[in-house]
Amino acid sequence: MAPFHSTGYDVGSTDRRTIVPLRLYANSVSPFVRKVRITLYEKGVDFETVEIERGSQRDDLLRINPRGEVPALEDDATIVTGSASICDYLEDKFPRPPLLPSSPQERARCRSLEHIADSHTDALQFLLFLLAVRRPDLREDHPDALPALSRQVARHYLLLDRALAGRDYFLHNLSRADVALVPHLTSLEYLAQPVPDGCARLRSWLVRITLRPSVRRDAEQALAALEKTAANPDPFFRSDRIHWRGERVEWAVRLGLGAWLVREVEAGRAYFSPPPDDPPATVR
Repeated sequence: MAPFHSTGYDVGSTDRRTIVPLRLYANSVSPFVRKVRITLYEKGVDFETVEIERGSQRDDLLRINPRGEVPALEDDATIVTGSASICDYLEDKFPRPPLLPSSPQERARCRSLEHIADSHTDALQFLLFLLAVRRPDLREDHPDALPALSRQVARHYLLLDRALAGRDYFLHNLSRADVALVPHLTSLEYLAQPVPDGCARLRSWLVRITLRPSVRRDAEQALAALEKTAANPDPFFRSDRIHWRGERVEWAVRLGLGAWLVREVEAGRAYFSPPPDDPPATVR
């Protein structure tokens, strides 16, 4: 694994890194930000972070990403948004060490697992955080939702345990599949949904990957950001204005929260991403 660098060069290697650091617009609580940051750490790329931790910083973010979402990556005149697009950009620009397999079959498997992490795993983690932390009143009004969600998390763990199939990582080597899944799974564990003993392969994988320096460094930053958010009177992620998309909406309906979500939208306490005005990668 590449070491971390404080300069724009990989000292002692012929692989030259970027001279002007990349700039990552981030909120360290976001699992999608964490996915990008672990990728950067694994590749040993020098970068700067603009932490978007207050609601008052939204205008700063909108100047970079009109959709108002993190992560966003600024590389000189290029802006890339969305964690998958950012990781694709980093893979092309910094191909070593590779996080996407070269074989078409393995790459397809990697992409499929990354998509599961970005959609299904994200939805389970998001709704668990909603019920456990952001809106405990919702848990009281819908007492069946949390047990049903816990059962779905347990089923998801079984799926991931089978997907490992005896390998150390989800493919033969560390890949984007692992990097995309670990922020969500560590969040689920933090939210009192540990991987059960019956998923021994997944438990072993989680121990192994959380010992990687890139993941440990990211986890420290995420935990510090979460603690800071709790004391922030103007957090970027607000409990009274929550971002919904894709499978998050689907799983809210599955859990019997559809009518509640409609009322939240009508009251302005829930919002959806605006349609994009520009391609995902914008060159200024």
